[in-house]
Amino acid sequence: MHWQRKAEMGMGTLIIFIAMILVAAVAASVLISTTGTLQNKALATGKATTQEVGTSLSAVELYGEDGTNQSVNFMYMTIKLASGSDEIRFSDTLLSMNLDNTSADYEYASAYDCDTSTSLVVGGDFGIKYQITGTNNKSGYLTKGDVVQVCFVAPREVLEGESIKVSLIPMVGSPLVVDTATPDLMVDKRISLYP
Repeated sequence: MHWQRKAEMGMGTLIIFIAMILVAAVAASVLISTTGTLQNKALATGKATTQEVGTSLSAVELYGEDGTNQSVNFMYMTIKLASGSDEIRFSDTLLSMNLDNTSADYEYASAYDCDTSTSLVVGGDFGIKYQITGTNNKSGYLTKGDVVQVCFVAPREVLEGESIKVSLIPMVGSPLVVDTATPDLMVDKRISLYP
């Protein structure tokens, strides 16, 4: 009888022990599953953040042309990718020009070439011309090694001594902002604005 009571207590302890092992196994599988999901989300977020912060443009030059009545209409900005940046698609890029009393937004138009900028629409589209093509060059993209001239028409004639702000805003990455002004005296056909 005495040994029977001990056996019954041992069986109860064994059942409790097995139940604890089952609960621990279920908890461990839930933790492992959650950890995997969180790791995947963290990797995706890290990649997106690196692309957002690490991708940026660099302005090489900004100049205007026309020269009639001491003003400029046609704008040309030479750009390239900053070191370590991912490629940028021009169709996913917005160009904006702000003057003292007006502004205009521009979208990429593959049909326009900077050599024929007179066909560009005021405040409508911008065109590009590859001045240097990198080894991974793709039409309509700015890739590592590319140097591209962006051309567009100002929303109105830009006069002498006027402030200009040109922004190139890619869908992913940091915007490029060139804040400058026209010279106080413009007599040449080509007017350098930046640097």
